[in-house]
Amino acid sequence: AKLRENVTSPGGTTFAALESLRSDHFDDIVRRAMGAAHRRSLELGDQ
Repeated sequence: AKLRENVTSPGGTTFAALESLRSDHFDDIVRRAMGAAHRRSLELGDQ
């Protein structure tokens, strides 16, 4: 959070992009994608 505060200007372009990602639940999307990749890696390891 501190890094984000240091690199964004309130109301600036990076702030707007990060707010868009947050409102679209980007962290959940990344978490699900990483889970899918992990599960697939386990499947591939069993072959």
